[in-house]
Amino acid sequence: LSVYELRAVVQAPAVFVLDCSGAGILLPHFRAAMPRPNDDDEKPQTPLKDDCIVLAPCAADETLPSDPRLPADLFTACLTTPISVALRDFVRRHPDSARGRLDEETVEAGVPGRLGDRKTPLGELNWIFTAVTDTIAWNVLPARLFQRLF
Repeated sequence: LSVYELRAVVQAPAVFVLDCSGAGILLPHFRAAMPRPNDDDEKPQTPLKDDCIVLAPCAADETLPSDPRLPADLFTACLTTPISVALRDFVRRHPDSARGRLDEETVEAGVPGRLGDRKTPLGELNWIFTAVTDTIAWNVLPARLFQRLF
């Protein structure tokens, strides 16, 4: 499936996640104008305006990290299960820092608690993650898009 075909089928609003090495090479194709179907006299249209987001984990000349202990779709996993991936990566990078209380098996079992209950470890981590995510979005996204998404 080409970027052109993808853009022709998917309408705004949309989020495109390019979970691959060299993903940055595709960004110009998402920004490029597309001709309108069956209308050669009109100016080209670009469906990706403020209501579409393209997420690319690396530049055109970069590769994604790979480790058999981490998910193969690491970028997508960071977006969908950020707390689990962050803990997994922490344990992988700092095996002695948790003093035996936190290992890969413990992380796989899950963080105890409920997402909505800030008095539990999972709830507190989720609250911190949400605050950081909201702050980044507030500083990066246009105001209209931020209000629409958050």
